Amino acid sequence: MSRDRNLAGKLLALVCLGVLLVPSIVSAKSKRARAAKRTPGVTRGHSGHVREASRSRASRAKRHARVRRGVRGTVDEHIHVRKGDTVESLLAARGVGLLDSREWIDATTDVYDLRKIRPRHGLTLRFDRETRSLESVRYEVDQKHLLVVEQNGDGIAARLEDLPYFVEVKGFAGFITHGLREDTVAAGVPARIAADLADIFGWDVDVASGLHPGDQYRVIYENIWEVGMAAPQAGKVLAAELVVGGRQFTATLFENEDGEGGYYAPTGDAVSRTFLRYPVEFTEISSEFSLDRFHPIRREWRPHWGVDLAAPYGTPVRAAANGVVSASGWESGLGQTVRVDHTNGVASAYGHLAQIAPAMRPGATVERGQVIGYVGSTGLSTGPHLHYEITRDGTHVNPLEFTCDREPAIASGLVRQFDRTKREAAKQLAALPNTPGPTSLSLSASLFQAAE
Repeated sequence: MSRDRNLAGKLLALVCLGVLLVPSIVSAKSKRARAAKRTPGVTRGHSGHVREASRSRASRAKRHARVRRGVRGTVDEHIHVRKGDTVESLLAARGVGLLDSREWIDATTDVYDLRKIRPRHGLTLRFDRETRSLESVRYEVDQKHLLVVEQNGDGIAARLEDLPYFVEVKGFAGFITHGLREDTVAAGVPARIAADLADIFGWDVDVASGLHPGDQYRVIYENIWEVGMAAPQAGKVLAAELVVGGRQFTATLFENEDGEGGYYAPTGDAVSRTFLRYPVEFTEISSEFSLDRFHPIRREWRPHWGVDLAAPYGTPVRAAANGVVSASGWESGLGQTVRVDHTNGVASAYGHLAQIAPAMRPGATVERGQVIGYVGSTGLSTGPHLHYEITRDGTHVNPLEFTCDREPAIASGLVRQFDRTKREAAKQLAALPNTPGPTSLSLSASLFQAAE
């Protein structure tokens, strides 16, 4: 009997000990589970050491299936590949991170190696207009085939299709009645082309307020038609002309066999500069540079060290020139802001951004035209716009009065080919009819580049 009581006592003690130990064991497991959640992509071996785990196709598919879709639709960006371009650099210039770009490239390897893109071939990227997530990549492999890479619920899939698009060359001639953007868009010229005209001529002509009724404009541009699309996508401006107060400005696109080049005057001198005239496709200048402006929110008079360019929410903001990011993040008043240092003591700043592109960290290098963020209304702002600043040797400069160097002139070895191109462009510009809308031309876009 005594022995039974001793056995029962021992059993009761073991049960009590188990009750006390269970919470500790559960707690330890919970801690390990929480630690695993905090370290995605990491697993532990039998020895307990941490090792990197590669993502499986299934996990990538789940991650892409969770990508948030916006409600503003999509936007296509057609890129003309130049020598030295890589898919990684082109995607990075549009805010796509290195890990994401590698997943898109990996998805194509069984169909076509996307790392082998070539100069003067077309590459079209489709983004969600609101979230700026990449939804598809289309690359013109040759004159007969198109690589199509799309994101869907199962991940990223690639296929090769018969080339489903063609390039149509269109032209339009008109007179200024309200403004360059308003008149061209009203006539049916794509808004992208109107923005490009402002970039091309903006250093020589005040296209925002320096044009007057009766001034003339002529433009020849590409329309890119893709099978299944309701409307074409705007390509490049091939040639353009402005007549302002009787003075004529002409720009012709010319590229060599590597896809390098730009816009040139009939003399062969470059029209384009080392800086973009405007870093965003804007609708109006909502506030100018001023030493004493009444602040609409602070309700006091103070300097306005930049120019405000009104644009729809989410419009891409581009680096004005090559440089290095000096600051990126929240700034009092300006909200989400990116600052870039350029050469010769020049720096630029971009404020009130809705989002900053992932690659825009201090120390990162940027190229002219690279996407650094998206228009928003963060900080002290009354509506979506870009606050754009320029300083030279630490002193603020009015961005609308800022000047910079021109790009190099036509190389001596290409003068003869350029002369042929400019003569054809001049003839086609002069022959543009006065019609209510753009006219389709028989001009081949290949006339605007050196022989391949």
